[in-house]
Amino acid sequence: MKIEALRVGPLATNCYLLGDEDSGLCAVIDPGAQCQKKILPALGQFGMKCAMILLTHGHYDHIMALRDLKDAVGAPIYIHEKDAHMLTEEYLRGWKAAAAQGYRQALADNLLRDGDTIALGKLEIAVLNTPGHTPGSCVYLCQDAMFAGDTLFRGGCGRWDLDGGSMEQMQDSLRRLAALPDCRVFPGHDAATTLETERQTNPYLIQAVNHADRH
Repeated sequence: MKIEALRVGPLATNCYLLGDEDSGLCAVIDPGAQCQKKILPALGQFGMKCAMILLTHGHYDHIMALRDLKDAVGAPIYIHEKDAHMLTEEYLRGWKAAAAQGYRQALADNLLRDGDTIALGKLEIAVLNTPGHTPGSCVYLCQDAMFAGDTLFRGGCGRWDLDGGSMEQMQDSLRRLAALPDCRVFPGHDAATTLETERQTNPYLIQAVNHADRH
């Protein structure tokens, strides 16, 4: 398994390349921006064929390069069924952020549900639906790696005050992640961390777990 992280767009979104070295196939996770400038050159250097595009959720800063990447590599797009509508131009028009303007939609080819598994060559990717940031937010687990999207960050967690967000669901999702075995965590923003580090130091994760213990 080979992983490369790219920082793209004005919100410094993490776009990841996840590769199976045995098959020479890779996935692009969250192509947020800068397809021509960053993502395609990185794919060329990565040396593997893009077999799929995985989205952790549908917010604009994770999908702005989706159409360009789809046109360039032709790979199918995966997103949780509850966030699929967020890939439409109609939905994106509701965002007032300047960085969301000019979005060209590329709709999902495959709709995911909690508990699904995706085969990437010999790698198996498990899908966990972790609502709270958005209803269809997903975490992808592959061997010792967690691609956490905007659910879990180093020292933090995703906002729940946006469309479809929920503090209660976020706490439930954080508790679910806290119960998993230790692994490397590759979040949607900021630096990578480990789950054990977050269990010990992340105030949101600690609060979520302690809240459950009190009930």
